[in-house]
Amino acid sequence: MWYRVGGSDERPDRTGFAHLFEHLFKSPAERLGGHHYEVLRRAGATEANASTSADRTAYHEVLPAHQLALALWLESERMGYFARDFDPERLVAQQAVVRAERRQRYEDVPYGAERFAVALALYPEAHPLRHLTIGRHDDIQAATVDDVLAFFRTWYVPANATLVIAGDVDPDAELDALVDRYFGSFPASRRPVRAVPPPPLPGRATARVDDRFAALGRLHRAWLGPVAFGDDEAELDAATAAWVAPGTGAIWRRLVYETQLAQRVSAWTVNGRLGGEVHVAVDLRSGADPGVVRAMLDELCRTGIDERAIERAVTRREAGAIWGLAGLARRASLIQRYMLYRHEPDGLAAELTRYRAVTPAGVDRAIARWLDPAREVEVETVAGAPAGAASDRVMDPGSAP
Repeated sequence: MWYRVGGSDERPDRTGFAHLFEHLFKSPAERLGGHHYEVLRRAGATEANASTSADRTAYHEVLPAHQLALALWLESERMGYFARDFDPERLVAQQAVVRAERRQRYEDVPYGAERFAVALALYPEAHPLRHLTIGRHDDIQAATVDDVLAFFRTWYVPANATLVIAGDVDPDAELDALVDRYFGSFPASRRPVRAVPPPPLPGRATARVDDRFAALGRLHRAWLGPVAFGDDEAELDAATAAWVAPGTGAIWRRLVYETQLAQRVSAWTVNGRLGGEVHVAVDLRSGADPGVVRAMLDELCRTGIDERAIERAVTRREAGAIWGLAGLARRASLIQRYMLYRHEPDGLAAELTRYRAVTPAGVDRAIARWLDPAREVEVETVAGAPAGAASDRVMDPGSAP
């Protein structure tokens, strides 16, 4: 079950709220006969989890086919009756859990400070992508019961959800009747309108973060990119994959193999409903001159990519997409993704067609359009900052430790 709500739908003073709500979205144990995940384990579930991104919140479970009715009941139970017995003490407990998760997964890890710094440089104040999906400590702690219930009644309505059932089920048998049994009695609802803020226009920006958890310094460059399934998405994805392919990538060859200035290089794209991002990160070898690496990146990120490199990148993407179809959960999530961004369940063939149409000339045009030096953000991570540095305040002003 995916709900069309994520970090990009939050108020500026309630960052991290979609993720906090994910932690809260369970029916009380006394009504289920045990904790949500405990009930699933007893039924033989091999996997059950939830996740939040900028654009959606996803809940899934994998369990024996004869337990399908149980899975549908659990999802419909919380969709229909979450607000009825919501316990305020659960909010207090999960606020502590989410804040601990921010510290453990974002703050007290190598290059965690860099993630915050890049987002702060790319997005202006009040933009919903400025503070990452995890949110800020102060906003998480400020959430109230009224906030929780209003969020639920706005976003967690049937019209804003997509249900995918995959596996050993017969759609011609009792499937429709089962879904109707558990969801058909809910009152009619309307999908909420999602706000679309003006696109940000960052100027060239640089920042430096001291990271006591990092063993190596890093240069991280980022630019804004196209929306999901928008023009140039495939071209930029192919370009970043081609740049850093071990053995053949232009950035990999120059920085890792030829000059040995870098220990690792990576490049990737992110694309969502409000726009996208293009990233290039270089982990510097000890003693490497960041200025020399900057000059090389200036050249490498503007130089055309040859046809064979593009072909290899496209082939890897196509092979990865087909290989991923071996997993049932992956196939279900692909259907959800296409429903989220394209409003149709089958988008794989069209997506592969887009990649097969990528050309070096198209990649050059995409790079010229999106990787404008005047819109470039660069964050330098300096490894081994003194212990006790107030990294959270540096990387995300206004947050409580």
